Amino acid sequence: MKQHTEKAFETAIEDHLLAHGFRKGDPTTFNRSLALDTGEAIAFIKETQPKEWNYIEQQLGPIAESKIIADLSHALNSEHEGCLKVLRQGFKSYGKTFKIAYFAPASSLNPDTTRLYEANRLTITRQLHYSEKNENSLDVTILINGIPVITIE
Repeated sequence: MKQHTEKAFETAIEDHLLAHGFRKGDPTTFNRSLALDTGEAIAFIKETQPKEWNYIEQQLGPIAESKIIADLSHALNSEHEGCLKVLRQGFKSYGKTFKIAYFAPASSLNPDTTRLYEANRLTITRQLHYSEKNENSLDVTILINGIPVITIE
């Protein structure tokens, strides 16, 4: 007889998503104070927006990554911007606009828009510790390019 447990349910969700293009997230790379997987966010920006990234890197050198992450975090936490607006429109850093997600193109006629959409880094992370005050964790978290968008408890 099959066991219907919370863990089995989480595993079924994870297995399905991993089989359909998601990556397994690493809960140890999650920045609790910013509520972001900063490595995923930076990797996405570098891959999809190399021109803008190179500009920032030339201007800021070794602090480029921390500046981008600080500006992303500020935009996500702003009452005028917020998560949905940042996902849809991007955020500004050092005079440049950075996209943090690309949506499905209306058609496949433009290979660049299809490539950018496919570059989204979708991750599923199990047992994500989110608090700096305790070791509480979320059972399942789904992130897009390092930004948590769905939690399952």
